[in-house]
Amino acid sequence: MTEVVDILILGSGFGGSLLAAIARQLGRSVVLVDRASHPRFAVGESSTPLADQTLAELARTYDLPELLPLTNYDAWRRLLPQLGCGAKQGFSYFGHQPHTDFDPAAQLLVAARETALAADTHWLRSDVDQFIFQRAQTCGAQTHENAVYQLQQTDRGWKCTGTAADGDFAVEGAFVVDATGRAGEVLRTLDIADTTHELATHSHAVFAHFQGVDSVGCVMDDLQVDRTRHPFLCDDAAVHHVLSEGWMWQLRFCDDTLSAGLTSQRKITDASVWRQTIDDHPFLQRQFRRARIIRPGNALVGTGRIQFLKAQAAGPTWAALPSSVGFIDPLHSTGIAHTLFAVRRIASHWQSPDAHWWDRYSQTLRQELRHIDQLVAGCYHALPSFRLWSDWCMLYFAVVTSAEARAEESPGCAADDALGPSFLQADDGQLATVIAQARRWLEDCRNAGSTDAACELFETRLRDAIGPWNHVGLLPVERPQFYKSTACPFVDPFTAKTSD
Repeated sequence: MTEVVDILILGSGFGGSLLAAIARQLGRSVVLVDRASHPRFAVGESSTPLADQTLAELARTYDLPELLPLTNYDAWRRLLPQLGCGAKQGFSYFGHQPHTDFDPAAQLLVAARETALAADTHWLRSDVDQFIFQRAQTCGAQTHENAVYQLQQTDRGWKCTGTAADGDFAVEGAFVVDATGRAGEVLRTLDIADTTHELATHSHAVFAHFQGVDSVGCVMDDLQVDRTRHPFLCDDAAVHHVLSEGWMWQLRFCDDTLSAGLTSQRKITDASVWRQTIDDHPFLQRQFRRARIIRPGNALVGTGRIQFLKAQAAGPTWAALPSSVGFIDPLHSTGIAHTLFAVRRIASHWQSPDAHWWDRYSQTLRQELRHIDQLVAGCYHALPSFRLWSDWCMLYFAVVTSAEARAEESPGCAADDALGPSFLQADDGQLATVIAQARRWLEDCRNAGSTDAACELFETRLRDAIGPWNHVGLLPVERPQFYKSTACPFVDPFTAKTSD
């Protein structure tokens, strides 16, 4: 017998599960289907002020108060200690050259929060995804895990049939959400065209979770590097080790395990590239001398090219989350926030349906992914110069700090616009022009050999260009290594009031 519901959601990561919980809070019947089961390993773990603002707003709007502790490190540790997380007070960048001792001048620390208690978080996704999935079940969402299924479009919407851990199932939904990530189950069923050729970023990755990795701070202390001017503990951050062909992320959890991944512009075919990268950089050698992989299993996870982009993100009876439509790179920690923006848009549409919403949603989401691509691609293009990498990052920080300020002033979706604000101001034509100009200036600098004079000219041009979005004192003439003024004011997630 086929069950008929309002909404069918494929994929039970945090985005799909959150939408299932919201659908139930709106009084809609919903079935959530996944080919795997919880808990399961995932990366994409670094939150930001913009992500926390959006999640807190969703929790309050749809009466899901149990999710509010996820938006602040202090509240999380007090109220949800069973869930793994880490403190993220900012972004840390350290430049390295092969077979060369660390140069203390190659540092950039940018604060996202003023205090450790107000910090954002790294999500241990196996814990967080399962927690939100269980909240969806508590709200009344029906779920099928470990499902083998077939999906087809019908005159009445969508039909999904198959077998799962709880037995055979058949369900029809008037609306379907693709939250399956790169698998893109709905997009594949519809044969949506691939448009990855539109993207400028081209990188590969290898990653895992580790135990026994020495902290950046401990290695710096061993090397007698002065940390007194750091605006926060450098490991309580999204740590970026900037290398000649790519970078390594490091996200430390409270149990002192570490999510670490290497992204590179050259093809990574196996673990040998990881080992060679560690061996070539004395600082990383010190960090990983006692390291061992603990998840998933005991081996690194490798990818092909990690970028992809699809030609459409929604239709009259379906919508896809960003991770199913495209992905750029872990750089800039955009994934969680972008997913939550899309969740807010889809939920708002369910509240106030608009026959033309889907086309605007699709165009907006693709525009945002291409915008992220431009912000990321410039960093890779700046390599191997840490100075130029740091300069280009100022574009992202100008954009994100002004976006955070706007979100505080006018949170959520306007009553007459279910899409709400564009992610990272991707719809700002003036900003798009500035980014394109900056890319040409960066190319000029590289063609001039990245000399001091060429870099100074690039920085002068960039400083002037980011002026309309630079409200936090980025890229002054003296080029500081450490920024405190970038910290976003802390809004208490339970009261929605700015903390003094």
